Amino acid sequence: MFNQLLKFFCFFCLLVSLSSIASENIIEDYEIKGISGDLENNVALYLKQLVGEKPTRTLRRYAKTQVENSIKALGYYSPVVNIDFDKDERELVVNIERGPATRIESLNITVNGEAKQDPFVQKTIENLNLKQGDILNHGVYSSAHKKIESVLLEYGYFDAKWPVRKFEVSLKKHSATITFTIDSGVRYQFGDILIARNTPAEKYIRSLAPFKMGQSYKASYIADYNLDLSSTPYFKSVRVYADITARKNKQVPIKVDVLHKPENSYEIGGGFSTDLGPKVRFKWSKPWITDNGHYLESNLNVSQKQQDISMAYTVPVNDPNDDLWRFSVGYKLEDELTNETYSEILTGQLQRQWLTEHKWVRTAFLRREQETYRIGDDEEKTTEMLMPGISYARKQSKGGTTPYWGEQWSISAEFGLDSVLSSTNLVRVQLQHAWLRTYLDRHLIFLKANVGAMIVNDINNVPFSLRFYAGGDQSVRGFAYQSISPQNEQGERIGGKYLLASTAEYNYQFAKNWRAALFVDGGTATNDFSEQFEVGAGFGFRYLTPVGPIRIDHAWGLTKESKSTRLSITIGPEI
Repeated sequence: MFNQLLKFFCFFCLLVSLSSIASENIIEDYEIKGISGDLENNVALYLKQLVGEKPTRTLRRYAKTQVENSIKALGYYSPVVNIDFDKDERELVVNIERGPATRIESLNITVNGEAKQDPFVQKTIENLNLKQGDILNHGVYSSAHKKIESVLLEYGYFDAKWPVRKFEVSLKKHSATITFTIDSGVRYQFGDILIARNTPAEKYIRSLAPFKMGQSYKASYIADYNLDLSSTPYFKSVRVYADITARKNKQVPIKVDVLHKPENSYEIGGGFSTDLGPKVRFKWSKPWITDNGHYLESNLNVSQKQQDISMAYTVPVNDPNDDLWRFSVGYKLEDELTNETYSEILTGQLQRQWLTEHKWVRTAFLRREQETYRIGDDEEKTTEMLMPGISYARKQSKGGTTPYWGEQWSISAEFGLDSVLSSTNLVRVQLQHAWLRTYLDRHLIFLKANVGAMIVNDINNVPFSLRFYAGGDQSVRGFAYQSISPQNEQGERIGGKYLLASTAEYNYQFAKNWRAALFVDGGTATNDFSEQFEVGAGFGFRYLTPVGPIRIDHAWGLTKESKSTRLSITIGPEI
C-alpha cells in the first residue's frame, strides 16, 4: 500500500512539473502561409508584437482578430484565417485564404468654395494615388485625405471643413464607394507683419519679406522668410509664423520673433585636411555697429602650412544678405604647402554685391593685391596687381548640411593692366559647376567641373596665387595638392594658363549615417596643352554628421608613373 502511494505521489509531481514547464513556454517565432508581398508584411507587423507572449487561447483569438483586420486594411474583407501553435507551443502558425479583393467602384470628390477654381488644389486631387478600379487600401485612403488637408493649409484655406469623408463597403459586391465633400471657404491673404519686440533691424525685417500685404497666402513663403532672416548677421534665433487664430477680413497676420546676437560674437572651430593637416578657425563679429545695420567680421585660420587673417566691413543697402557694399583686407601665408614653395599675400578689396532677377549673386569688385613668393631655388619675387572684375554665383540645395539635391554655379572674370598699378597685362576667367542628385533614396550622383583660362604673355610674370594648378583633396584625388602643373627646366612646378578638372562620383547609402563612394577625377593645368591629362580614381566612405559628411577617400593616381595611392580626409558637404 505504501509503495502504491509513493508511485502515485511521484507521478503527480511529474505531471505538476511538466505542467509548470509547459506553462513557461513563450512564443519565439511565427510562420505565415497562404499570402505574400504587402499582405504578408502587414500581417507580420501584428505578429511581431506577439513574440515573447504566452501561448494561450485568449492570445489565439486576439491574433485571429488582428490578422483579419490587417488583411481588411489592404482591401480583402472576407479572409479565412486559422491560427495554431506548433507542437512545442513556441511558434505561431497562421494559415490564410485572403478571399476576393474589394475594389473602388465609385470615387466622388467634391470641392466647394474658392478652392474649386484653385489649380494647385485641383492638381493635388488629380494626382492622388486613389483611382477608380484600384483595390481599396485604408492607408492610401488616409494618405489622400491628409494630402488634400495639407494643400489646403499650404495655400491658406484655414476655414476648410469636411461635411463628408467616408468610404462604404459592399461585402456582397466586393466593392467600395469613397466620398469626399470639402467646403474650402475663402483663401486668406497675407496680412500685416507684426514684430514681437523692438529691434533696430525692423527695416530689414520688413524688406526681406518675400510677400506683400494682400497677396494670396502660401506657406512656403513663410519658410523662405524665416531662412532669409536667419541668414542675416543680426539674429541668434528667428521664428516666423502665421497667426491663424487672429485671422479676419480674409487676412492672416504674420508674426516675427527675433533674438539678437550679442554685441560681440565669437566662434571657434576646427577641422582636418590631408593637404593642410589639422586646422583651427576663430571668428569675431560685431553684428550691429550703426543704426543702418553696418557690421564687422574677422576670421583667423591657422594650420601647419597655411595661415590667413581677414577683416570685412559691410554696409547693407536694402538686403543685408545680398544687397550690400563691403570693404575687406587680408593677409595670407603659405609655406611649403607644396614642395619648395613660399607665398605671402596682402589684399584689399572693395565690392558691390546684389541679387539679380534670376537669383544670381552678382559681385563687382576692385582688388588690390601684393604678393611675395618663391618657387624652388629661385629668388623671391614681388608682384602687385590692381584687378577690377565681376562674378556671378548661384547655389540651390535641399537637405541642409547633408544635401540630397543641389546645383552650384560660379563664374568670374577679372583683368589687370601693367600701366595701372599691375605687374603684367592679364585677363583671367574661371567657371565652376557642381551637380548633385539622389535617386531611390540611397543612390547619390555627384558631378563637378572646373575650367579656367588666362590671357597673358608670360606665365612667369603672373602672381603665384593667380596661376592654375590641379591635384589634391578638392581636385584630382590620388595626386598631391597642386602637383599637376607645367614644369620649368629645373623640374619646378610653375603653374599654368589653363585649367581643366572634373569629378564623377557615386555614393550608396548602406546605413543610416554611412555611404560608400566610388569616384573618378581627371584634370590638367597647362600652358599649351602638351601636358598629359591626369586621372585619379578610388573608393571611400562618408559618415553623415550634423555639420556635414566626413569624407574618407583612398585614391590611385592612375596616370602617375609610381601608381602610388593617397588617403584624404575632408569635412563638409559636397555643395
